Formats: sequence, structure tokens, C-alpha cells
Amino acid sequence: MKKIVFWWNIPCAGMINVLKKYAEKIDSSAIVITGELSESRKAMGWEDGGKLFDNHIILSDKEWSFKGEAIIDQYNDRMHVFNGITYTPRMRHLIEYAIARNVAYCNMSEAYFNLEKGWKRILKTIFMATILPFKTRKIASNSHGVICLSGGSKRDASQFKRLGFKNFYPFGYFTDEPTEISLNNNLRCNKVHILCPGLLEHYKGVDILISALSILKKRGSNNYVCHITGNGSEKARLMKLVEKLGLTQNVLFEGVLDSEAYRSLLSKIDILVAPGRVEPWGIRINEAIQRGNVVVVSDGIGAHCLVKESEGGNVFKAGNPSDLADKLIPFLISQDTLDTAKKKNLEYKSEISCRSQAIRLHEIISKL
Repeated sequence: MKKIVFWWNIPCAGMINVLKKYAEKIDSSAIVITGELSESRKAMGWEDGGKLFDNHIILSDKEWSFKGEAIIDQYNDRMHVFNGITYTPRMRHLIEYAIARNVAYCNMSEAYFNLEKGWKRILKTIFMATILPFKTRKIASNSHGVICLSGGSKRDASQFKRLGFKNFYPFGYFTDEPTEISLNNNLRCNKVHILCPGLLEHYKGVDILISALSILKKRGSNNYVCHITGNGSEKARLMKLVEKLGLTQNVLFEGVLDSEAYRSLLSKIDILVAPGRVEPWGIRINEAIQRGNVVVVSDGIGAHCLVKESEGGNVFKAGNPSDLADKLIPFLISQDTLDTAKKKNLEYKSEISCRSQAIRLHEIISKL
């Protein structure tokens, strides 16, 4: 069995428990190193659990470089798994240190996405086509492979190949959620509850969902309440769009909710809609599947592969409100269809548990 050192910038909620299961259930010698949880993450509501398990080492910003180098030297016979490629600068520093010391490594990284709009999008497109391959060339050519945290799309595989990585392995982010399912009740109350959580920014595609709801209303489907949570630069425009389309009785802007209020809202939800134009993964997809919600998701989101596998929802074409409306309507007109999809997600739940994914991660690393 290959001995491993995992390097992550922060104790990311979508990965730390997979690594914990890896260290506890698969290889007790595996070491997991993270930076401290940043103040900005804490302000967003992330809980700082400190040291989370025996093999978890936390390095402060001041310790990262000199202690990180010492750890690479101490474990120079191990495979080092670095979260990231060119970002963050401190992670890049350790990768380059490993290269200089001829230490084996691979990378765990999302593909590079362009989430900008307007002139910023044009500039980033140029950057990704010209400067990025130059910045990644040395790291990619020395890496044993990339474990892709945004799934296994052809786009991602092609991008990493162009950047110079020899091996590509699809993966994602994973967490464990309690089951919270409600069957055979909401349609009797004549309302299906839909949730669209997250930032109110252009790339999140909330305007696409609102347009789809307008299409449903024109088709005579009006038996839903859509809860939109979060805040962002698009909020005022989205609220005006809801008013313009006559959806004020159907769409509720809940704002930013604390954990207790959000948990209370989740207990009502039947369907989660993730309408993003493009997103690397989308951990809320995992969470909704594990809770027993139906999930309708854009094919521009990495985690849409989970919905295809679970068959507990539908995948629509990114940016297409009409297709989203088509994929929502079966769950609005049939309680049996709604409940069957919920049950399918619960049956699939164990497949995306942190323990199952730790086993899968071990299988990938064994191939490197």
C-alpha cells in the first residue's frame, strides 16, 4: 500500500471527512495537513473544529513554508497529494519544493473555470488559453496525475491533458448528511416546496430558474413555492424579474439564513434546483441527495453526474429555462413521481458517503 501525505489549504467541509475516513479506515499511517480556517470562512458560518482526528496536522500561515518543507523532507518516500496546482501560492511553493527534492506527488484540483462576465470574461479567456499552460507546465509534467474535483466531463479531461497532465481521474467533493425526507404530504397541501440556495450572482443562474417558473405558470402549473436563499450583486435585479413575471406569490427571497433557520427551511423542501451556468462541483447536490430531496440540476455543474447516477431527479441543459421547466414539471404533477425520485436518492446515499469515497480515493491513488 502506498503511504500518503495529503495537503489541503483549509479543512474543507467537502473533503475533510473523506480524508478522515481514509486515515481511520484505510491507512492509519496517512497524514492529512491543512492550513487554519481563515477568518473570512468563519465569517461565512464555517465552524472551526480545530484538530479533527489523530493524523490531522494544522499549520498556521507562518508555519506553512518551513514546517511544510520539513514534512516533505521527513516523508520523502511517500506520495504527496497536493490540493491545487498553481493556487494558492503557498501550495505552489511546496509543490515546487517537492519537485526540487524529487519527491513523488499528484494533484487534487478542480478544472479551471471562467465564472466572469463582460470584459473580465474576455481577459480570463485569454489568460486560460495563453498564460495558464505556461504556469502549469512544470508542475503537470512532474505530477503522477490529477484527481479532478469537478467531476469527469470531457471538457475537464481535455483541459488537463492540454495542461500536460499524464493521468486524469474523476472525483468530486463529498460529505455526510442526515436523512430528512417527507413523503406523501405536500401535494395534498397543493404545494411543492423548491429550494435554490447560494450566492445571487450571474454564474449561479437564478434568473434561469425564475424564467423557468414563469414558463410553468403559463402552462398552468402553479402548485409550488420556491425559496431562494443567499445574497449577492444580482439580488435587486432578480427581485424585479420576479415582480415583472408575476411570481411574487410563488417565489420567496429568504436572504442569508443562520444554521438553525436554514435547517428549519430544509425540513420543508421537496426539490432542490441548482441552475448554475457553470460551476466546478456544487456540494449542495450531495447534501440534497443524502437528505432525500429530488434534485434538478444544470449540466454545467460538476455534480450533475451524481443525479444521473442516482436517477433521483433530472439534468437540464445549462442556460435553457424551457428545458428546466420540462425537467421540473413531472415532479409538480405527480406525487408518485416525486416520492419515487426521493426514494431513489436515499437508496443511492451510501454510494456518495465519505467512507465509500475514501475507498474510491484509495483505489485511484493505488493506480498512480
